[in-house]
Amino acid sequence: MNKKVVGIYSLIHFIVDLSCAILVTNLVTQKMGQNANLFIAILIYNFFAFAMQFPIGIIADKVNKNSIYSAIGCILVAIAFGFSNYGIISCTIAGIGNAMFHIGGGIDVLNISNKKATSSGIFVSTGAMGIFLGSKSATIGFNKFYIVIFILLFSAILLFRLYNMIKDKIKNEKMIAPKLNANAKVSIICLILTVCIRSYVGLILAFEWKGNFILALLSILAVVFGKMLGGIIGDKIGFNKISIVSLAVSSICFIFSFNNPVLGILAMLFFNMTMPITLTALSNILDNNKGMAFGLLTLALFIGSIPKFFGVGITTICTPIGLCFITIVSLIALVIGIKKYNIFMEKRIWLQVC
Repeated sequence: MNKKVVGIYSLIHFIVDLSCAILVTNLVTQKMGQNANLFIAILIYNFFAFAMQFPIGIIADKVNKNSIYSAIGCILVAIAFGFSNYGIISCTIAGIGNAMFHIGGGIDVLNISNKKATSSGIFVSTGAMGIFLGSKSATIGFNKFYIVIFILLFSAILLFRLYNMIKDKIKNEKMIAPKLNANAKVSIICLILTVCIRSYVGLILAFEWKGNFILALLSILAVVFGKMLGGIIGDKIGFNKISIVSLAVSSICFIFSFNNPVLGILAMLFFNMTMPITLTALSNILDNNKGMAFGLLTLALFIGSIPKFFGVGITTICTPIGLCFITIVSLIALVIGIKKYNIFMEKRIWLQVC
């Protein structure tokens, strides 16, 4: 049952992000043209798709009908295609739909993960491929948008059925206010900082060799498999070890990444291994507030994207030394965060035993 749930959500995650990318980078962009309004529309989409996951996640923790939440998200994304002549409205609806799907799916996947990172790593990984392929849809002249709408509505039906299958089998704990000590608070701050850095770096990477479609595809596959492997390996060797190894290797690879596509691809693979680690750790700290945890980190993704939108620091950071330096900063923040996380979790377990 658990594998089926993760598989369904991961597949639909790909579909939802693919659909949103097609809508924003193909349909809306073509109709609005390259102007200030398009910039505002894309910024609004990112705000609702990422930042709004935080309040939506808090509500979802209380509603506790996660598959239905995700199904409604798919329906909203489908509806957004009908408003493509009104770019800002369309992006707003699509952003809310995207957020609702992610929150619903994220809570269910975290509920069955048993505090491990493997399931969440698989779930979050597929979105990157959807965004990549969706953003390329305009270049191949794709205009069969009714197919996308049909797939989204079929996905919603599948999620409604999934709710009936798992509502009595997946344990959704009653939402309670988390009790956080100093270790937990420091850990949360460090985890959020790590995600902000990951978001910023992921958006500013502009390797010339990515102009080659095959190399660009391989770099996205590195992101996908990096998130998957980060969760799997992290569960085997520990969150602290995978954090140190992945970011240390990534920082070294970034030094040579501009001239060497192989090392650039490896840098992206290792850099993204921490994604399921940060998500799982924060979810475990906040315990029965998984929607809040998921939304808090997507809020961090949005915060990390703001400097890119306004062109802040790109020429300084997007250099071999700059990428190496900011990755080391991320490494230090995450190591501190995981250390405080381990102390907090050990104390919580000890108190529960006593």
